[in-house]
Amino acid sequence: MKEFDYSTVKSYKLYSFVKKAFGPIFKVAYKLEFKGLENIPDKNTKYIVAINHTCAWDPVFVATPKNVPPLHFMAKAELFKNPIVAWFMTHMHSFPVKRGKGDTSAVEYGEKILNEGHVMAICPEGRRIKDKDGVPQRAKAGVAVIAKATGADVLPVAICCNGKIKAGKKVTVSYGKIIKNSELNLEGEVGPHAIKDAANMVMDRITELWEAEVK
Repeated sequence: MKEFDYSTVKSYKLYSFVKKAFGPIFKVAYKLEFKGLENIPDKNTKYIVAINHTCAWDPVFVATPKNVPPLHFMAKAELFKNPIVAWFMTHMHSFPVKRGKGDTSAVEYGEKILNEGHVMAICPEGRRIKDKDGVPQRAKAGVAVIAKATGADVLPVAICCNGKIKAGKKVTVSYGKIIKNSELNLEGEVGPHAIKDAANMVMDRITELWEAEVK
């Protein structure tokens, strides 16, 4: 696998093309409905988009609305082993992270994305939840670690569907109210418990959005 270039944050025209060309198709195929779009922050806000992960199209669903800025997604490194897939994902602003291995390069790159004024997106669960009827699961520490390092706020977003997501079923994308960095209680020196609590707060907000649509 060719090593991902973590030295600079690049912009690619492919992202905009795919969003404009295929967004309408996804809207029809998955009967997409968007709620809470008024909660998307303005351009001067430093924030992380945090979504639950139920299918491979989650990044597409959350990025489809016109007022959602380009999202730089953290994705598992295994997806970048195929050179063609790696090229496509890189040009769609995704970057690899080695799960469970303390991948400091990926975390530092995430910090760079935010500090340069871009928007980063992450699935706090750390993996796709293929069972459990799509119920959001507990969060890994990553979203809190990056929020702590950058002072970024967090925008919780829930991908909601009754049962397994597939074409022809209705999928609702619910954008919640921004979680201010100060609400995460990460100021100053904090320990693992504070990091865990902050990550869980983010996931709890996502779960609340999901339950409002599914239950």
